[in-house]
Amino acid sequence: MKLVRWKRFTWDLSKLPDFEPQLPPNYNIRAAGRDEEKTVHRVIITAFGLDTAWGDSFNDVSGFIENQLTSSFVHRAVPCLVLTHGSRIIAASALDVSENATSHLISGPCVLSEYRSRGLGTALLYESLAHLKTAGIQKALGICKDNVPAGKFVYPKFGSTSEAVDFSVLTAGA
Repeated sequence: MKLVRWKRFTWDLSKLPDFEPQLPPNYNIRAAGRDEEKTVHRVIITAFGLDTAWGDSFNDVSGFIENQLTSSFVHRAVPCLVLTHGSRIIAASALDVSENATSHLISGPCVLSEYRSRGLGTALLYESLAHLKTAGIQKALGICKDNVPAGKFVYPKFGSTSEAVDFSVLTAGA
């Protein structure tokens, strides 16, 4: 079995810098509607499933994410942001707005592979953090594999700190 290293990123939302995402024309970030639950599930699972960096641990996280996503759409206010290109949902970020959440970024910003490397993940991360701040979260948490692009290039932004963490301990009660 391959050793997988995980990091927990922490953002002090009182120090969240100003940032104006520069989205191309016809791109928009908005809250997901209840009727978009299946599409959001598909986009997030596809983003993980088609990313070779997640191949060795996709099974470890997919069940956790599926359970958290299903739970998030049960609540009255759906804490999930989507990024659209026209009317197509091309990225999503499911959130947990509970103060004591193990990870406030349930999925993190998940962008379909054909739309990556355009700054869309960064824009979606910022909007996710801003949404959590508005919801009253003071310190946002996100968990990511150490060697994936999001852990290297996206999560370190906006003043985050990181530390090694044992993912299996964090998800044992989930």
